Parts: sequence; structure tokens; C-alpha cells
Amino acid sequence: MDCIKQSNRVFDFVGLQGHDFSFRGLPGRHAAKRMGMGHLASFIGTDTIPAIDGIEEWYGDDAESYLIGTSVPATEHSVMCMGGAGDGEMETFRRLINDKYPTGIISIVSDTWDYWKVITEYLPLLKDEIMARQPNAIGLNKVVIRPDSGDPIRIIAGYSEDEILRSSGKIYVLGTHRLDNPTLLTEAEVKGSIECMWETFGGTISGEGFKMLDEHIGLIYGDSITMQRADEILRRLANKGFASNNVVFGIGSYTYQYNTRDTFGWAMKATYGEINGEGVEIFKDPKTDSGEKKSAKGLLRVAAEAGGYKLYDQQTLEEAMTGELQPVFLNGKMVAETTLEEIRNRLW
Repeated sequence: MDCIKQSNRVFDFVGLQGHDFSFRGLPGRHAAKRMGMGHLASFIGTDTIPAIDGIEEWYGDDAESYLIGTSVPATEHSVMCMGGAGDGEMETFRRLINDKYPTGIISIVSDTWDYWKVITEYLPLLKDEIMARQPNAIGLNKVVIRPDSGDPIRIIAGYSEDEILRSSGKIYVLGTHRLDNPTLLTEAEVKGSIECMWETFGGTISGEGFKMLDEHIGLIYGDSITMQRADEILRRLANKGFASNNVVFGIGSYTYQYNTRDTFGWAMKATYGEINGEGVEIFKDPKTDSGEKKSAKGLLRVAAEAGGYKLYDQQTLEEAMTGELQPVFLNGKMVAETTLEEIRNRLW
């Protein structure tokens, strides 16, 4: 790491908060490369290696001298299963933490059998060993717990009191206590993983007054995270007094493959053309639509203004050439090149 030029978000947690796990669920290497490169514009964490190759190929960045993407050692279910259930699982955690990866970061999949047993029994027993881990060359010494099943919102951030009913010493999901098969919860499930881990490991308070887990422990949820779920998780954590940087989101094909051009209200269309040397403003405005499909018209200019960018249409040629948009391809030739580092500096 010392010999690699570090991105300006290497140690800014947001750059590591989204980790690309999408490769195995995408329709081939080419799709993984394309989507993975898009991910790397916003985040550093990735397990999609072809995306790093793609950045080097298309944007000219060199992974030997500039940090394009990074990952950490991580277990899978087969590793945990080989350790055996019961006491064998506990000893597998201990061996991974103390012997195999005594420094740096180790991410351990934790829902092979009983996830809440891991949270409420194993982690308290392993607390002293986890807290005694020494940092590696770049100061990292974290054990990351990884639940990959169940409702990620509730697994991470738990339930609010208005979603449950406490009766006769039992906790029910609200509305199920009168059913033949009621949904019962434990106190740990109501609190959620982050609150339980805080009770075990403690941590610090941010300048804004939110609780941050001790640097030796963390959590990543690596399955089925969407923008909506991430927003709800962070909202619930905030309501419980926890900072957003207590959790990392593993982003997979569920999110990247289920996106369409309408996910972000985005489409590409021609807005200007010339016939016999005369300019023609092109636009669409379907009467059968609600107005969302009404397009910009004519030559465009994107201006950098306070608070962001603003689009102006029906511009003169001179006006259009003064905006933030610059030609990249012209008459089939690339006329401007950019690097991932330049993209990140604009985006971040």
C-alpha cells in the first residue's frame, strides 16, 4: 500500500461502504466488467477483478501505482461447515481470528447455522481476543461479521417498539400474537446486530453524537442490498443513535442486474440534428405520458452552479460549447481521454 498512490477516499469510510459482490450473478465476464467499472467510480471495495482490468484497459489507470480497487480475506460457508457445527464453529472463529488472520481485516460469514448465537454467545466469548488484535502495516485490525440471510433491515438495525408486542414475557411481531403460528422474537433480534455488538464491544461517540463501534469489530451484509434498503437501514440506525459507518453494504447482482434505464430516470436520446445544413431541434413529449418522458430540446448546455449542475436546452452552438459537457467521441474518434482518478475527483 505504501508504494501505491492512494485515492482520496481510501480511509473515508464511504469509499469502502459499498462492496461489489455482483460478479457471480451477472451474465458473463463482460457484463461484470462493465458494471464493476461503474461501481469503482463511487467505491473502492470490489471482488469483481475484471473491473480492475477494465479500468486499466479503458481509462489508463495503473493498479500498480494507483488504488483502483481493494478487498479483504473472507470466508465462505464451506469453510465454516468444514469446521463443524457446535463447538467446532466457535473454534473456527477463534482459529481465523487468532491464527490465520491475526492482523488486518478478516470477514467471517456468520449465518451458516445460528447467526444470533454467534452474536450473543460467540462474540462475547471472543471479545478479549478480538480486542487484542494488533494492526497491520496500514493500521487495520478488524473482525467483520457477515450475515447473508434474513431481512437485512431487521438483521442489522432490528425492530422499533411500534413493530412489536411484548406480552407475558414474550416478544411478538405486531399482529401475529393471535395467530396459530405467531412470530416470536428474541431481545437480540429486536435490538439488531449493531446494537448487540455495541453492548459487547462498545466504541466511541462521533462529533455529531452518534455511536461508532470499536475499530476492532464491524459488520457487512452481503446480499440483496438495494438503495431503498440501505436508506432504511441507515435511518433505523440513526434513530437508535448509531452512525452510518457501522455497516458495510455488499452490493450484488440483485441490485445491479435488476436496474433498468428507469431506475434513476435516465435515458439517452438525440436532441439536435442538421438537415441540409439547417439545425433541427429534436424532442419528444408524449401526450399519453405523465410528463416524465418529456425530453430536453435542441442543443444542450450543462452549467455548474451552486448546489450542483443545471441543464439548459435550446442553446445556440456558441452557448452549447461553453458548458461542462465536452466531446469525447467525434466522428467515430476519441478526442478526449480521462482516468478513473479524474472521475473520482469530480464525483467525490
